[in-house]
Amino acid sequence: MTRRRLTVVYLAVVAAVAAWLVADRGSAMADLLVEARPWPLLGLVAASMLPFLANTAFWTLALRELGETVTWRQVTEAATETTLTRYLPGGFWLAAGRGVALARRGVSTPVLVAMSGLEVALATPVALLIGSLFLAGSTDAPAWLGWLAAGLFVAVVMVARPVINGALAWWAQRRHQPPATALTTGGVVRLSAALTVYWAIFGSVFWAYLEVMDRSLGWFAATGAFALSWRIGLFAIVAPQGLGVFEPTLVALVGWSADALLLVGAFRVVLVIRDLALTGLAAVASRRRAG
Repeated sequence: MTRRRLTVVYLAVVAAVAAWLVADRGSAMADLLVEARPWPLLGLVAASMLPFLANTAFWTLALRELGETVTWRQVTEAATETTLTRYLPGGFWLAAGRGVALARRGVSTPVLVAMSGLEVALATPVALLIGSLFLAGSTDAPAWLGWLAAGLFVAVVMVARPVINGALAWWAQRRHQPPATALTTGGVVRLSAALTVYWAIFGSVFWAYLEVMDRSLGWFAATGAFALSWRIGLFAIVAPQGLGVFEPTLVALVGWSADALLLVGAFRVVLVIRDLALTGLAAVASRRRAG
């Protein structure tokens, strides 16, 4: 079965499950939505800009660690132009689209390829580590996650970093170009700190969403479960933004029942509104530059 057919089957299953949830537990979810206050929801949309900006800050720092001269504004503009690619199945379109936009701004292709791999390699253990630590007091969180996260982080420092440096050096030699700046252990630590801030901010927005929807969970539990579930969902390459994977994973981690799936899934509405707003801002900025 091809990836395209698998994606169609997957999305059909997700739609069927969503339809069943609406029919079976829709009234309970509707009550929550009716009781939600509009102004706090609008505030959530504004707050959801913060993890987007934190992610572009990580990209800026990582590109500089790899020797590129790039500003946070340039990275943010490139990310804003391509933000809707995150909803395409495949799991790589967001990084690919951002890479094309940054290449137009002078960032070298080998560094962009290395950057995409570095983000995946580093964001995963950091998310697992934060999630496992924040959920340490929960009986629903597997105890081995913390050890797995620590092991993955050590592997990135000991294996992934030399591999990335070797690949960049090989490319520069092949192209008869000056060698790229080697990624240092200190650089990995700085990037890990930036990712820690990113996951804390993103998880906090999700925690605030639950508070607005009158489904309090506690900051540590909400942030930890979110970081774990969101990162796990991104590994489902046929699921745009982990749709249908993130939701049940989070519900299982916090011990909620299936009727919370729609509530958790509705958080995506906040992100969709944010991404549409960012795309609109990018279009306005592009017209101004063209004019």
